[in-house]
Amino acid sequence: MTACIRRIGPEDAAAFRALRLAALAAHPEAFGSSLEEEAGIDLAALRARLAAPPPDVLFGAFLGETLVGMAGLAVAARVKQRHKGTVWGVYVDPAQRGAGIAQALITAVIDSAQAAGLGVLQLAVTVGNVPAIRLYEAAGFVRTGIEPRALRVGDRFLDEALMVRLLD
Repeated sequence: MTACIRRIGPEDAAAFRALRLAALAAHPEAFGSSLEEEAGIDLAALRARLAAPPPDVLFGAFLGETLVGMAGLAVAARVKQRHKGTVWGVYVDPAQRGAGIAQALITAVIDSAQAAGLGVLQLAVTVGNVPAIRLYEAAGFVRTGIEPRALRVGDRFLDEALMVRLLD
């Protein structure tokens, strides 16, 4: 079965919450948010966040009615930065990896950014997350630098690779 890629809306809040918490529990080193922070957000707040107007968007990969992957696009609010978008929250359920779902989600984010007239997409990925780095490089992102100690997970500091794709 091929995954259907579509916008995650307020009606998908419970499914999004479940997948997001699973992602944060399994891979705390891969996200800027913590499980504790996200678990404290109630469904009403999630619904409001998922109702954000474009160009901000969160895409989901659905197998039937089941949400198995996600990738978000957040656009800068400041006038001088509105040409930039940030890719965030990319995750695919481990049982569904290797089927091209992550690539389809990233393509949806890129297409959405281009349709919104953005000129730059940026993201940060934990150094050492080779599968994610390969995914982003295959989608045309290039590394622009390293942020040392970008994340702290417990007693460990993690560096992040900063990546950019120019859209114009």
